[in-house]
Amino acid sequence: MTDEVLTKISSFNNDPVLHATWLYYQEGLSQTDVARLMGVSRVTVVKYLQTAREKGFVQINLDLNTFSAIDYALKIKDKFALNQVIIVPDGENTEQRQDSKLMREKLAKAGGMYLNQVVEANDVLGVAWGRTIHQMGKVMTPKFSKNVTVLQMLGSMPAQPDFTTIESSSQIANKLSGRVISLHVPAVVSSSRLAVELQAEPIIRANFEALTQCNKAFFVVGNALDENPLIRSGVLSKKEMQTYRDMGAVGVICGRFYDKYGNPVVAEVDLRILGITLAQLRQVKRRIFLAGGERNYNATLGAILGGFVSDLIIDEGTARFLFNCETFTE
Repeated sequence: MTDEVLTKISSFNNDPVLHATWLYYQEGLSQTDVARLMGVSRVTVVKYLQTAREKGFVQINLDLNTFSAIDYALKIKDKFALNQVIIVPDGENTEQRQDSKLMREKLAKAGGMYLNQVVEANDVLGVAWGRTIHQMGKVMTPKFSKNVTVLQMLGSMPAQPDFTTIESSSQIANKLSGRVISLHVPAVVSSSRLAVELQAEPIIRANFEALTQCNKAFFVVGNALDENPLIRSGVLSKKEMQTYRDMGAVGVICGRFYDKYGNPVVAEVDLRILGITLAQLRQVKRRIFLAGGERNYNATLGAILGGFVSDLIIDEGTARFLFNCETFTE
């Protein structure tokens, strides 16, 4: 061990997280060697390094030029006239693609890194809610952003075992050093009249008006199957979901359904939903869409054809589907 390394070790003795971070990232030591030098277990070193990333001591970013230069990415970008396409690599074997939890974690990490790179000063960022976005808010690296506002694009619902709606947007705002504007209304109410009355309330009206100021939006693919979190959370019933499917719906964004061509599918429930509309979403300058999994292929394609997507982050399976599919029209 060199005198230089020993000096750095003594400097960081009071903060084991900084100590482990320096040895691993700057000195290039393995996790095993770091554990031996610090007199702790390798598991403890892994926890230290994770803490360092969460606190922003280490910045890990996607090389957008490299990931967007993959052949599939370039061809999909050209085929659908998108601003950016990022393909997240599969795991060591294709079976991992079927693991929804692993898929969600991989996409959440990629989405967080991408968002960190594209958010700029004075941005107004609209975000949807869900398990993937909640996970992303937890794993994002903190970034100082001047005067950034994060808006919740769909009303709230009761807390779920794996995420809460308000926490999803507030976590992202916190990681971006910004402020959060939450929609303190239910995602869906009992009548269209109540929906109109709530939106007329001054505070709530101001929040909805803020949605029109979004210059960036971040949301995750949602299908029209009974597995959709909208059913589990009580926003929609299975009967209401079936109604949308009978009308041709394949996907949903912030509670708003669309068909395979990207055309809005409107039912009675839409009059009771409190959140951004598909027409408003289409007006947002940069619309970042996260999608993965075979069950979401049609929903992903419909979102692209509907003009709801400008920047696309997908897994390899979705990339192959989009590359080979026909860009059908009615």
